[in-house]
Order: sequence, then structure tokens, then C-alpha cells
Amino acid sequence: MEANRTALEIIARETGRGPERLLASHSGTIFGARWNHPPCEARLHGNADHVLVYHLSGNTDVERRRHGLVTGFRSRIGALTFMPRASDTEWRVGGPTQVLHLYLPHSVFEEFSRDTLEQDACPEIDAFFAVTDPWLDGFFRMLASESPTNATDGMRTESLVLDQIQALLVRHLVQRYSLDGPDAGRHRGAHGGTLRQSVMRKLAEVFAERLHEDIRLQDLAQVACMSKDHFLRIFHASFGQTPHRYITALRFERARTLLRDEPDTPVLDIARRCGFKNLSHFSAAFRRHVGMSPSRFRDLR
Repeated sequence: MEANRTALEIIARETGRGPERLLASHSGTIFGARWNHPPCEARLHGNADHVLVYHLSGNTDVERRRHGLVTGFRSRIGALTFMPRASDTEWRVGGPTQVLHLYLPHSVFEEFSRDTLEQDACPEIDAFFAVTDPWLDGFFRMLASESPTNATDGMRTESLVLDQIQALLVRHLVQRYSLDGPDAGRHRGAHGGTLRQSVMRKLAEVFAERLHEDIRLQDLAQVACMSKDHFLRIFHASFGQTPHRYITALRFERARTLLRDEPDTPVLDIARRCGFKNLSHFSAAFRRHVGMSPSRFRDLR
């Protein structure tokens, strides 16, 4: 059925070409795509997921027909468009343009409504077209740093990054663009505070035992007995950074220790024990964070 098709499938069929690059998690879940669109006309109809579009490059006219109304703008870097699931819109792109799509399952909105807002009704996000949003602009820049668009299949995004992406996006979209108004995204329970020491100790045990694994945000939130959204906010208040950045720092700390203390252990084995799937990813990330290659670091021990 058309309504069960992903937006990626529909857009590829309508434009006659696939995306330049996919963004996928370690589990293989496709959550985004980078597209190079030629001049084209396309219809998005019955998409199963919500689509958030970020304009990367290109200077051309773009038109949208929705509910019989035609709106247009001159494309600009940073412009944002949101297409809700089951959209029925027609598009005309006048010239070459490059965009980044993020695909958001409706289930993440339902989970946010249930676990964070403590309500059954899921807030509906109003469709928007070519808006300027400084928070989302910064978000997409952050995404580019934590999940590079030139990633290969061997460098898929960690599940924790994907969980963070979806949780942060859903909260912002509900608070800023919900048809129910800005109060729709207000949490019904407590707001401030930091993690209790007992919870921090439990999290430290999880980190120590599972640094080599693809940790999920839900696993960490369950340790703290919180929703994923609330855990993200209170973790940041406690540590001054996201769980992913904190865990990444722990992984490099372990890598430095192993490289120093186990000179005969192959670097690939150390990479895997620290949560990296392949040697090239580990070497590039290690050089970026430490300032030298793992082999050079070991030689200088």
C-alpha cells in the first residue's frame, strides 16, 4: 500500500534517482539521507514517517502545492521544511539543490507524549516550509559533527546518537510547532535537578561493563527510572554534555590505557573492546580526539 511506503522510497521513485548518501544506525535503521536534487517535479503522498528537511546548498526557486495553495521561495542554506506523515504535497525544484532529510517515525512522538507529557493524545506538528530556526540550524551542524554525512557502511551511527537525535528533535518540534501551542511540550512532572549519586554509581557500572557495546538511550534511562527525554536533560545538567559525548570520552580513556598497558594486543582488538566497529573508524576518531594515531600514541608510551 502507498501509505506504508517510506518517504525515501517515494522521493526516489518520483525523482528517478536515489540519495547521495544514507544515514543509518548500527542496527541498519535508516534515519536520514543526503540528496542532490536536479531540476524536478515530485509528489509526496502517503509517506509513513515524518520528514524534516535541511537545505545544504543550491540557489534556485522551490515551490510547494498543498491543499490547493502554491507557495514558493528562493532556496537558501539553512532553510527548514517539515512534512508530516501521510502528506499530500507537490513540489517543483527549479535547479540543482542539495538537502539533508531526517525521517522521524510517528512512534517517537507517541512515546514522547506517553512517557514525557503523560498524555494519550499525541501533539500534531504543523507542516512548515522554508522557515529559519536557529536551534534547528545548530542541531543540524551538531549532527554533521557526530554523524558525518560522508560515513561509509563501516561507520554507521551509534544507536545512542540516533536516540539522542530523535529525542531532542521531537521535544523541539512539539514545543515550537505543535498545533496545540507551546504548552504542548511542557513536562507534567519535575523539571530541574541532577542525577542522584546512587544513579550515577549504577550508570558508571553500566559504562564500565558495556563500553564495547552499542548502548541505547533507553537502557540508560531505565537505570535512572526516567523517560528518555527527561534523562537526556538531567544527564546534561549533571555532566554538562550528552550521554554520547560522555561515553565517547570514556572509550578514548580506555583506549589510551589499553594501548599503553597492552603493547602486544592488536590495535583492532583494542578498538573493538572500546566500542569501535572497525580499525579505520577507530584510527580516524582517535587521531581527531587525541591528536595522533593509535600506533604513534603507543610508540610514545
